[in-house]
Amino acid sequence: MTGTIVVRAEQPGIGRAGTFGVLVDGVRVGQVRQGESARFPVPAGTHVVRVAAKDRTGSNPVTVRVAEDRDAPVTARGTGLGFALLLPPLAVIAVPPVYAVATMVLLAVVFRTVPGLMFRVRVEDPEPPAPPAPQAGAGEGSGGGAGLWWESDPALAKRFRKAADS
Repeated sequence: MTGTIVVRAEQPGIGRAGTFGVLVDGVRVGQVRQGESARFPVPAGTHVVRVAAKDRTGSNPVTVRVAEDRDAPVTARGTGLGFALLLPPLAVIAVPPVYAVATMVLLAVVFRTVPGLMFRVRVEDPEPPAPPAPQAGAGEGSGGGAGLWWESDPALAKRFRKAADS
């Protein structure tokens, strides 16, 4: 009666890849490097998943339902707000150093205590959604979403259709 939580850590946009610690129900079960995936066997049921960096900044907690002998995919990614900590040292040029240091300390405290500011976790749907059924009457000239972007507005459709026909 076990399932698997699969944590995929997205590659960072800027900077080097780090390692996230993975916590399931508040217990550290392992780690995953950015750009890679890791699998963690857990008992079937509902679990709370978080990731945390080495400096203990944590992600938002997400609830994952794990079915027996199934995978429950979870994706972790950085928000990019870590670069906000670089701004106060650059501000030393324009403001007194004490203000820059105070701002940097304040930002560090906020980033450390508020979950989800540095890293976000989301639960992926294990089965892709079915394509939406076509709506009745959604075709040419009906204003449905099946045509070009301007066809959804009758005034724009009339104007652009004239220009396209000539």
